[in-house]
Amino acid sequence: MKKTDTEQIRLANKKQIIHYLRVHGPIARVDLGQALKLSPATVTAITSELQQEARLIEHPATTEKTNTRGRPRVLIDLAPDAFHVLGLKLSINELKMHLGNHKGQVSDEMVIDLDTRALSEEGLFDAIASAVRRFNASVPAHKRPKALGIAVQGVVNGLNGEIIWSPALAVRKVPLKHELEQRIQLPVTIANDANCLTMAIRHQRRYQSLTDFAVIMLGYGIGMGMVINGELYLGHHGAAAEFGHSKYYPEGAQCLCGKRGCIEAYVGDYALYRDASALFPLSWDNSLHPTEDSMQVLVNKAESDSKELRDLFQRAGRVLGHGISNLIALLSLEKIIISGPGSRAYHLMEAGLMTNLEDSLVSDLIAETTIEHAAWDEDMTIKGIVVLALEAID
Repeated sequence: MKKTDTEQIRLANKKQIIHYLRVHGPIARVDLGQALKLSPATVTAITSELQQEARLIEHPATTEKTNTRGRPRVLIDLAPDAFHVLGLKLSINELKMHLGNHKGQVSDEMVIDLDTRALSEEGLFDAIASAVRRFNASVPAHKRPKALGIAVQGVVNGLNGEIIWSPALAVRKVPLKHELEQRIQLPVTIANDANCLTMAIRHQRRYQSLTDFAVIMLGYGIGMGMVINGELYLGHHGAAAEFGHSKYYPEGAQCLCGKRGCIEAYVGDYALYRDASALFPLSWDNSLHPTEDSMQVLVNKAESDSKELRDLFQRAGRVLGHGISNLIALLSLEKIIISGPGSRAYHLMEAGLMTNLEDSLVSDLIAETTIEHAAWDEDMTIKGIVVLALEAID
């Protein structure tokens, strides 16, 4: 049955309150209402409903001084253990899982190594279902997840949960969401890793005021997530913002997607390692997926004594700047945030990036968009997929 307009408004307000508490709680009801521009009656009704569902807790009355009369204010927050979700990251030769609580905080890591490119469709379904059952057996009953979120390297249809293409897999067009929901009997959310990073950044307090921004993820590949009008943008077919596979030079370097000249084919870790190997003898124990240690060796050498490597990173910066200049010209975004494990070398790319921007765009256009580097101190993709899994069942 179709929901009435009143029901839809109430559900939208409820989701808005849950989201705000997830980021800003604990907070007093009056401050919550003012922040979201909701009436006291609406806030009271929805928070009472959340309390009845055991999803909201009250903290002892605060003793802070206020300019208002009456009783001390009670702070409310989401109950962390109201329920949990499982965040799973599928990457080359690895399944990494974390438990996420109702507040979006992660814990209980489990990592399973396997040859992902050797998996058939059925083998992939079996491997993930088995990993979920194994994880469930390792946590207490009250922490068993109510939903599963999967972050995937590659191109994903975020609307129907299909993996269109991933460097971690040999198979393509994998209907992962549909098949897994049948096997594990849980709601499943699928997203690519860049969208997960974008969601994790969107839920940081310092970025709450942004409504139109992009997050470019540097790493093994190059991804991007976009928030437009305050919402994660997936496009009509669910796989928008494939920044890394936009073209820098059509007849250029080979990309793992099968085409040539993609931005990723110059800026991705595998591309940088490939091009560096033409300059120096490098270990190719795993040519498909250079390790973090291997990439850090290149950065260290560029910083110390290798002009050739510095030039290589400068070129990567120019290629990145080419893509960003097109992005600014087309979308006039508020901010572009650059992060991901590959941002370990951002300081070596930055000059080339800015030079290309200045050569490509008039200064007035550049001035309207802020470019910011967000350090990759932790893997934020798991945090992002946990948030997406939570929001799917909120």
